[in-house]
Amino acid sequence: MSEGYRPDSSRGRSPRRAVRLADVVRRPALILLAALVLAGCGGEKTVAPTGPVEGQLPKAAKGNPAAGKKVFNDNGCGTCHTFAPAGAKGTIGPDLGKVLKGKSADFIKTSITDPNAAIASGYKPNIMPQTYGSQLTSQQLADLVAFLQKG
Repeated sequence: MSEGYRPDSSRGRSPRRAVRLADVVRRPALILLAALVLAGCGGEKTVAPTGPVEGQLPKAAKGNPAAGKKVFNDNGCGTCHTFAPAGAKGTIGPDLGKVLKGKSADFIKTSITDPNAAIASGYKPNIMPQTYGSQLTSQQLADLVAFLQKG
């Protein structure tokens, strides 16, 4: 090797000094990070519940069965389903008058928006379109559910 050549010190610092300088920068950064994390923890005040808040949450749309019949017909539900109140005689899907009798509004809504959640006996999954949850407005969905539940 030639005289004056130092492989690990391109700027005249020894490798040992470079490590110490990195430690000097790293330690305060870690301490600051730990302090910020700890500052975010604790110190909260526990507040006793005051009861239900009224008027701040949107109410679920109330369904209109007559409007729901229009939604049923406009969306071609009767093409696949039999449902006497709509005069529908489809045979691809189940008879809604039978499979939805006595079911809750939540069950019916889920059956429309997530049709594979519960499959009627004798039918296969993935036959009913899975787009009605995004295709129908919340009011149309509420109206359709009211119509189907009324039977």
